[in-house]
Amino acid sequence: MKKLRPTISVHEWKLAIHLEATRDIQNQPGNPAYCCECNSCKDWRNSYKEILPEDLMSELIRVGVDLEHPTDLYQYEVSKNGASLRVVYHAVGKILEGSNQWTKNDMGDVLMYKEVRDTPYASIVVFPQSQSHDHAPSYKDSSAGDLIRLDLRLLMPSQYCRFSNVSGSA
Repeated sequence: MKKLRPTISVHEWKLAIHLEATRDIQNQPGNPAYCCECNSCKDWRNSYKEILPEDLMSELIRVGVDLEHPTDLYQYEVSKNGASLRVVYHAVGKILEGSNQWTKNDMGDVLMYKEVRDTPYASIVVFPQSQSHDHAPSYKDSSAGDLIRLDLRLLMPSQYCRFSNVSGSA
């Protein structure tokens, strides 16, 4: 395996990251959010520095993800308080510590996010991309490590929804 960066903490997880391979998979054509100009993506690019908890943003930067260009980003709920977003990034390396966040219940397998902040809400889950059925960047050189999914759910408060109309929503 190529040289990995020493242990980097991301909330409850400890990761060894291959920075060069991580840079190579950022902002790839074909990913759902690549060159996306939807309102949610425009709002994210204009305000992620104000929305992400400072310590989480710092950890993600250390991992080497391009915060302006997630692999995937979509709005899943809108209210007068703002827009609930799912924002997904990927890195290359190895998960050294942290629990597997998949759990089973009556509905089947459920991914359990860890709350980072209560208000405005922000949560994250880190797990191997091989455990996801969702789209991922193209990655062929497994000698640099595994593809790791950094999956966030958070509230973008209404004052940051410049392009998305959330004021009239229920």
